[in-house]
Amino acid sequence: EKFGKEMTEYNQKAVYKSMLPVKQAVSDLIFSAQDTLLMAKNSLVQNALFQQVVEENSPVGASDIYIFCGIVAYIYNHYELAADLVRKRHELEKIMSRRSLWSGVTAF
Repeated sequence: EKFGKEMTEYNQKAVYKSMLPVKQAVSDLIFSAQDTLLMAKNSLVQNALFQQVVEENSPVGASDIYIFCGIVAYIYNHYELAADLVRKRHELEKIMSRRSLWSGVTAF
């Protein structure tokens, strides 16, 4: 993808990686409801992204994924999944030096 390549070329890789959970959530909201095959592909991408942040020992990245996946799950009426993701994020934040702050979603 052109945007990712340009961010890397301009040494903005950390900023680009921090934007990936948001990008994935937006993609899920825009495209997944209409195409189950695309939803499965997005799930694989999301799992790969989560695996990457775990391997990099990035609790902030994992927390961001929990936040945005929880929001998407809630919007699609998957309330149990959304609640589970919020619980996982809260558990993760207990070991973090700071909480993820995304426009007030810390209370979500």
